[in-house]
Amino acid sequence: MTSAFDRLYTLYADYDALRKANSLLGWDRQVMMPNGGAQTRTNTSSRLTRMAHELLTGSEMRDALAAAASDAEALEEAATVRALTRDVESATKIPIELVIHKSRVSNDAYEVWKRAKAESNFALLAPYLRELFDIARSTAESLGYVDHVYDPLIDMYEEGASQKSAHAMFEAIKPPVVELVQLIRQSGKTIDDSVLRRNWNQESLRHFAQSTATQIGFDFERGRLDISPNAFCSSMSSNDIRMTTRPSDHLKGIVSSSLHEMGHGLYEQGVDPRLDATPLAGGVSLAVHESQSRLWENIIGRSVPFWNFFGPSLQAAHPDLPSLTGEDLSRMLCKVDPTFVRVGSDELTYNLHILIRFELEVEILTNALNVSDLPEAWNQKYADYLGIVPPTDALGCLQDVHWSRGSIGYFPTYSMGNLIGAQIWESLVADLGDPDPMMARGEFGPILGWLTEKVYRPGRTYTPSELVTRVTGRPMQSDSWLRYAHARYRNMYGLD
Repeated sequence: MTSAFDRLYTLYADYDALRKANSLLGWDRQVMMPNGGAQTRTNTSSRLTRMAHELLTGSEMRDALAAAASDAEALEEAATVRALTRDVESATKIPIELVIHKSRVSNDAYEVWKRAKAESNFALLAPYLRELFDIARSTAESLGYVDHVYDPLIDMYEEGASQKSAHAMFEAIKPPVVELVQLIRQSGKTIDDSVLRRNWNQESLRHFAQSTATQIGFDFERGRLDISPNAFCSSMSSNDIRMTTRPSDHLKGIVSSSLHEMGHGLYEQGVDPRLDATPLAGGVSLAVHESQSRLWENIIGRSVPFWNFFGPSLQAAHPDLPSLTGEDLSRMLCKVDPTFVRVGSDELTYNLHILIRFELEVEILTNALNVSDLPEAWNQKYADYLGIVPPTDALGCLQDVHWSRGSIGYFPTYSMGNLIGAQIWESLVADLGDPDPMMARGEFGPILGWLTEKVYRPGRTYTPSELVTRVTGRPMQSDSWLRYAHARYRNMYGLD
C-alpha cells in the first residue's frame, strides 16, 4: 500500500469514527435513551453530523483522494478511490447548512413520530414531514438531476437506480402479483393462523429469535438483539452489530423481524474485516442489503425445512402452543391476506405496500400531493391496491419511521431486495444443490458460507450492479422472484 493510501485511510478513519459515534447515538436513542435526553441528543448528533461532513468534504480529504487516485493499481485501491469519490462528490454538492438542518429536523421528528403514532395523530407529525420533504427537494436540487427529482434521492440508497427504473420494476411485478393474489382468493382456500396471534411473552420470543440466529451462524460475541418500537440494524463495524426487533401479538412480529435484521447483521459480520474503517466497509447498497434480510426472513425463514428444525424449539419454549408441524408453521407464516401494516404483511402483497409508498413519495416531491392530504391519499391507495382501508393513521400513514428520519427514496430498495434475493438464491441452489435437507437438519453453515464468500466479503469493492452480475450472471430482473413466488404459493394453495 502506497503512502498516499496510508494518508487517505488515516483521514477516512477519523471521518468513520465520527460517523460511527453518531450511529451509536442513534441506536441508543431508539433503544435505551431516557425520553428527557432527546434535545441534548439532537444537539450532539447535529454537531457530529457537521464535523463528519466537513471532514469528508474538506480540502485535506480531496487532496489525499487525488493523490491516492494517481497511485491506484490493485483492485482494492481502485475500488477505494471509486467508492470514496462518489461519497465525497455527493456530500460536497449538499450545503453544510442543509445537512445540519436535516439532522436537527429528523432527530426532532423521530420523537414526534413516536408520540403521533401512539396517539394516531397525524397532525402532530405533518409539519415535520412537510419540512423533511422540502429538505429532500433541496437535496435533489443540490445533487442535480436531468429526468426526475426522485432520481438523486433513490441513487443515494441504490447507486444507479432512478424513478424510471423503480417504476419499471413495479410494472413488471404488479400484474403477476395481483393475478396470483386473485387466484388465491378465488380458490376459496384459507389458512387459519390464529394460534400464532396471542399475548406472547415478548422476551421469551426474543430469546427464541436469538437462539435461532445463533444456530444459523450470527455471532453474538460481535452483536446483540434488543426490542424497540421499530426493528432496525446498525453496524459500528463487522465486530459490533446492533439489531433490534419489534414487539407484536403475532409470531411474525419478533421472529420474522428478527430474521430480517439478522440478514442485515450477517451481511455486516461477513464483510472482510480488513475493510473495517475504510471506504469499502459494509454492505454495497440498500437493495443488496435488503436482498439478504428478505432472503433470510422469507425464502429461508418461512420455509417448511426451516420450521421442521426450529419448530420443536419454539414449542419447547412455549408448551401451551398446540402441536404444530413444520408445514403448519410455514403455511401460517406464508398466509396470503392483505393487512394494514407493511412489516406484518405476506410476501405477495408486500410489494404492493412498497409501491404505495413509492407513488406517494413521488407525488409529494412533484407537488401533486400536499403532505396535509397524505392520510386520505394513503387510505385511497390501500383501498385501490389491497382492498382494505386502515381504520387509524397509526395503522396507516404513521406506521413507518422512514419519512420522519428523512429517508425519502429508500422504500423501493425493499422490493429490489426481494428480486435480488431470489436471483441470488437461484445461484446458490445451482452451486450447492437443494438446501432443504441441510436446513431440516439445522445445517446452515454451507448456505451462510456461500453467501459470505460471494456477497458479503467484498463489501463495497464492486458497484451494486457489478456485484449482482458477478454472483448471478445478470443484473437485477424480476423473473427469479416471480418463479419463486409462483412455486411457493401455487403449491401452498393447490392452484396447480
